[in-house]
Amino acid sequence: MVRSIGLILSGNVASAALMMARTLLVSRLISLEDFGTASVFLLAVALVEMVSALGFQQQMAQSANGDAPEFQSALQGFSVLRGLFNAALLLALAAPLASFFGVPHAIWVFYGIAVLPLMSGCAHFDAFRFGRQMAYKASMWVTVLPPVASLISVWPLFHLFGDYRVMVYAILVQAALSLVISHVVATRPYLLRFDGVFIRQSFKFGWPLMISGTLMFLVFYGERGIIARHFGLEMMAVFSMALSLTLTPALVLTRSTMSFFLPQLSAALGTGLYPNLAVIVLQAHLFLGCVMVVCVALFGASFLMAVLGDKYAAAVPLLVWLASLMAFRVFAGGGAIVALAAGHTKNEVLSNVVRVSLLPVAWLVARAGGDIMTLIWIGLIGEAAGYAIGLTLALGKQHLPLRPMVLPMATAMVVLVCACTLEVQQNYWASVIIFTALLGVVLLTMPQLVTYLRKNTATGFAVGS
Repeated sequence: MVRSIGLILSGNVASAALMMARTLLVSRLISLEDFGTASVFLLAVALVEMVSALGFQQQMAQSANGDAPEFQSALQGFSVLRGLFNAALLLALAAPLASFFGVPHAIWVFYGIAVLPLMSGCAHFDAFRFGRQMAYKASMWVTVLPPVASLISVWPLFHLFGDYRVMVYAILVQAALSLVISHVVATRPYLLRFDGVFIRQSFKFGWPLMISGTLMFLVFYGERGIIARHFGLEMMAVFSMALSLTLTPALVLTRSTMSFFLPQLSAALGTGLYPNLAVIVLQAHLFLGCVMVVCVALFGASFLMAVLGDKYAAAVPLLVWLASLMAFRVFAGGGAIVALAAGHTKNEVLSNVVRVSLLPVAWLVARAGGDIMTLIWIGLIGEAAGYAIGLTLALGKQHLPLRPMVLPMATAMVVLVCACTLEVQQNYWASVIIFTALLGVVLLTMPQLVTYLRKNTATGFAVGS
């Protein structure tokens, strides 16, 4: 178990660290306005990718037929079709998006980045298949090597262009290498099968994830759009930097736990081991979310100032609040995995609806002259409500016990309150002692998770199943 989760975490952490290093380097080299402009292009790519996310990786991990060559080739064929659709959608949206964000001079970039979804759609799915047997080495190469090349490319790209194009081309480098490496690490031939019956079945599984992806886009990028529209591209750059420093660790944690726990839960479904393992997954996400918030509270401000200096000083007050917001996203990741393992793909949609429903409120607040901190508080309320709904659905639909979650949730809330209210920089070592003690208390309220970690056992599907 330790080796498997070590590979997942090391790969995801390395990838996230490299992409964050790239973002930080680019933000140091180009102006705030150019960084804000680059963020607009990333928003456009995220729009088409997230609103059409059908959970191909989850389908490979969750399906009993996920190891079958016919299943994989049909899923890869569907992925290519999705890539073509997304590329066409980006081309169609280029002019409206350029006009909305006030960057008509850069419309050609919107046309150029249409190749990104096409490249991701042509990836080989063997790395996903290996994860069914808890084998993650191939996935680690796919995850780590492309960001290395992307980071290395930043410096020569800066000397060539010196503006927002640095980020755009660096991301193109990463996407191209991801495609190549996915085929290099594969052991099966790359086959495509276009099967109408399979596509309908896959879409039946994936459409709730697609709606959830649309909602996730609104969750992650809705505030950015509001801020760009009402506060300008420079303020959007500041907010995007603070959000990146908190969103990145949250995504690392949820992606790692999805890869690690979903095969185990899917394999245990219908057995006596499942209820206890589901509780362990829920507790693990609570603990990891608390650890993330504590790390941001203790190190976030000093890290940001040391790396970016006064240029992004306005982002410092936002960090711990955004980390608390993202902690609820990590908490909810446990319920999402438990729901996916049982094939309940609609749960995440319902929990995200609550979060998105508050975006109009944020828009109205911004139009009325409200500040960015108020927008974050609105988002925090939405994330907390979404977590509560997702957990209720996961426990209720599968008749899982609530009692093992009560104390962990209560102590986790204490951690978040302390993180947002303590004057960490004025009482640093006292804060370190308080947070260390609180994390210890959180772990003590999770005997199921502690036992699982002590036994050091984890199993996925048997080879060939």
